[in-house]
Amino acid sequence: FGPPCVGKTTLSYTALENKIPAFTTHNYWATSSIYNSRSMKEYVTHIINLDIPLFLDCGGLSIGWLNGMKEDGVFTRDTKTVLLLPPIDVYLERERMDIESIGEHRNQDGSKHYDEGFKKKSDYDLVVEEVLSPQEILDYIIEKTGFKNEL
Repeated sequence: FGPPCVGKTTLSYTALENKIPAFTTHNYWATSSIYNSRSMKEYVTHIINLDIPLFLDCGGLSIGWLNGMKEDGVFTRDTKTVLLLPPIDVYLERERMDIESIGEHRNQDGSKHYDEGFKKKSDYDLVVEEVLSPQEILDYIIEKTGFKNEL
């Protein structure tokens, strides 16, 4: 989890480069108009029900939604939630660079999302606040959560 442009998708790609199954909600948003009868809940449930260790970039989802899904039994209790939340100045610069390079349509009011994440830090199993490379973040998450890539 994390605000727009924080590095969730980059982390998913880094997991793939390390031969760890990874999915992103970008796949859902890109195809939701084609498969409009399928909900985000159904999409994420199918991913989680693969019953393999994996990384899931939950862009566009809230921690409250995911925790509700845990309570409903859709996800197992061993599902770990991670929030990417670097220092605000670092985050705002990343967001600015993304908007500048890709276009104003990428402006998703990231500071608002950042503040929401900051207020809910205690809802996550792990919060990564350090300025680290994608590989270092992946390694840190694996170490702190006990993630095992056992296919």
